Amino acid sequence: MDHEGNISAASRQYLDIIAAAQLPVSEKRLLARVHREDRSALMRCWAELRAGRPYQIDYRLRSLANENLWHHVHERGFPIFDEKNHYQGASGFTQDISERVSQEEKIRQLAWHDPVTGLNNRDRLIELLERDLQADDNKTGVIILYIHLSNLRDVATVLGQETSDAAIRTLASRIKGLLKAPPQCNCPAGRECMQDAKLARYDEQSFVLALPGALDREEIYCYANAVHETLSQPMLLLGDEVLITPFIGIAYYPEDASDTAELFRRAMLVALRAASNNGTAVSFFDQKHDHEAAQRLVLERGLRAALDQGGQLRPYFQPKISAATGEIIGAEVLLRWQHPVLGFITPDRFIPLAEEVGLIHPISEWLISQVCELIADWLGMRQKVGTISINLSAESFFQHSLIQFIDEVLNRTGVPASQLIIELTESVLMQNADTAHQVINELRQRGIRISLDDFGTGFSSLGYLNRFSIDEIKIDRSFVIDLEEQGKKRALVQAIITLGTALGLKVVAEGVETRQQADLLRAMGCDIFQGFFFARPMPADEFIAFQLPAIESGINPDPTP
Repeated sequence: MDHEGNISAASRQYLDIIAAAQLPVSEKRLLARVHREDRSALMRCWAELRAGRPYQIDYRLRSLANENLWHHVHERGFPIFDEKNHYQGASGFTQDISERVSQEEKIRQLAWHDPVTGLNNRDRLIELLERDLQADDNKTGVIILYIHLSNLRDVATVLGQETSDAAIRTLASRIKGLLKAPPQCNCPAGRECMQDAKLARYDEQSFVLALPGALDREEIYCYANAVHETLSQPMLLLGDEVLITPFIGIAYYPEDASDTAELFRRAMLVALRAASNNGTAVSFFDQKHDHEAAQRLVLERGLRAALDQGGQLRPYFQPKISAATGEIIGAEVLLRWQHPVLGFITPDRFIPLAEEVGLIHPISEWLISQVCELIADWLGMRQKVGTISINLSAESFFQHSLIQFIDEVLNRTGVPASQLIIELTESVLMQNADTAHQVINELRQRGIRISLDDFGTGFSSLGYLNRFSIDEIKIDRSFVIDLEEQGKKRALVQAIITLGTALGLKVVAEGVETRQQADLLRAMGCDIFQGFFFARPMPADEFIAFQLPAIESGINPDPTP
């Protein structure tokens, strides 16, 4: 390069790189082929040469063969001076590094993008947001929509990972569609803001959508509801209809958090709280959520410790009473947690938490094993036990290892399979009817009976009675309350009992709390009672020693209601 910046001598390889046929090549002609974003940096490097300092730079050159193709080059230059220390030009070399840059770009793609959806991943989103928040022109902040897909893990468990991946790709496409064509609601600023939105897959069960903070709460609420409605629509994937239940948590920067990590955390805890409580689909962060999250963390840690260390989780047994004879014919086993510091924690607090954090299946396995060991001890002492009912969640029921685990426990303890009843809710069966049908048949082949819990509260109860091999139905306690009053509840209970009897099923009434309820149910033809009128749930040693006193009606009340 001469003192005016023209290329005066070069190898054939260099001329090919800069797309020149012959020498000299003017500085202006060379700059014309340099990417406009790189020109100022290259010119600064040439200025460094004239000041006597060498340079090195990576920049882009337009391809001669394809105007839309860019070569990436690495260049180093060294100044040349005469004996009087006058600048005469420069020497150096230029290397085509396009292949290396391409490989690095592929690595960046893998490092920055979710392999299933192609969206930015969490690390890339955080990097982009922090860059934007540090920019001098950012005066409005940012709004985070944390979109939690509450039952996506169940889809993977029941229908397989391939279907789950297809679902997440479809949902990602739906959100991108809403970014291109925002909903028609009162969001005049929304369409411009959506152009600057950033969408990422945050983790296995969630997306994060980052929007400019210029949108007000009404606009954000409108948009978030549109996202929720769009994601809630059913999908037909690989032959199965899939429904996803999204919950969206919203947090503002800097109003709700001082950094991106805290911003994500607060939007996340709002969404997860709503999912665990089956709460509002779209929720804004509030300071009370932090307090609730701290309490939840204490419970989660305590539950893990209880499962690992033992001694805190205990099976309680609520007797089931024959309506005809008043005798105890078995029990439903219910889980109780005695925390060493917090004291007695009710199941409605820790069971949903266990399902959410993935502990419900190990807890279910522990409970099945514990109950079978107790039954084995009782049978060894020639105690009259009856059948013991155990509730299973969807996560446990659809585990591929469930049947094998039950077989191992029964073989180890020597307990006959006929001692067990597995209770399922309609919501479990709804998740995958074909797999449920197969699992139920395998359980019944072993002699384990199946009970349909909360019967009458779902949408398709009659259809499930027809499709599945059920041995017992349990009338939900909501139908038994106020049964003494004439009305629809009594008519429904009578219809359920009549139907169950006609199909050859045992009918159990839950939540029997008064003698009048028991008398009415027995007159209607109910087979089995369960409720506080007879006995509350009790520890194992109390259950096996429990006896009901006989009374005139033949129905035995709990002596200590």
